Amino acid sequence: MTILVQDLNQWKGAAVVDPADDRIGTLASVYVDSATDEWLFAAVETGLVGFKKTVLVPLDQAAVGRHDIRVAHPKDLVKAAPAFATDEELGPDDEPRIYAHYAMEYVPAQTPSGRRLARR
Repeated sequence: MTILVQDLNQWKGAAVVDPADDRIGTLASVYVDSATDEWLFAAVETGLVGFKKTVLVPLDQAAVGRHDIRVAHPKDLVKAAPAFATDEELGPDDEPRIYAHYAMEYVPAQTPSGRRLARR
């Protein structure tokens, strides 16, 4: 199932699960390509109270279920991704590391900041 832009905003706070139905965490926000506005990554809040962190997981091949969002990457890979505190913004040095973690090609945006990802 394709995730539609208007649908994804309604899913904030929903569970994010991996292909084996293992719960990864909760959808906190979404990051889009700053040039095209295409949905690229889900920001997933994970961890225990007092030790929460945010990790990004690619939305390629993601699907919306009845009560959750299923991503194409296993829980262990997602939880090992570069993380940042739930109240922090994604830093400019984080973008290339996140892309590298998922073996994705990273090309900086052709903008003054060079940032490719924007949070929605």
